[in-house]
Amino acid sequence: MKLNVALLLAGIVGGCLPDQAAKNMASCRVEADRFYQGYNNVEVNNPRSQYIIACMATKGYNFDISSSDCESQHPLPTQVSCYVAKSWLARITDEVRDTHQ
Repeated sequence: MKLNVALLLAGIVGGCLPDQAAKNMASCRVEADRFYQGYNNVEVNNPRSQYIIACMATKGYNFDISSSDCESQHPLPTQVSCYVAKSWLARITDEVRDTHQ
C-alpha cells in the first residue's frame, strides 16, 4: 500500500501519470496537424516533425531514438517510445510503471 501511494505521489510530482506521454503526444499531433498539414512525419527535419518534437519538449520530454522500442519502421517523431522524460523523478516513475505492466 505504501509503495502504491509513493508511486502515485511520484507520478503527480513528476507530471507523468500513466499514459500521460501518450496524451501529450496526441495533443502535439493535433496541433501539428493544424499548422503543418502539407508535411508528413517521415522526415525528422521537416517543420511538422520539428513542431511535434518541440511540443513534446515543452511538455517535459526529450526526443531520444536510443530506446529499443523506438522503431524505424514508423515515423520517429510520432512514437511515444522515442521520448524520455526530462526530470529524473518522471524517468523513475516511467521505469517503475513500465516494469509493472
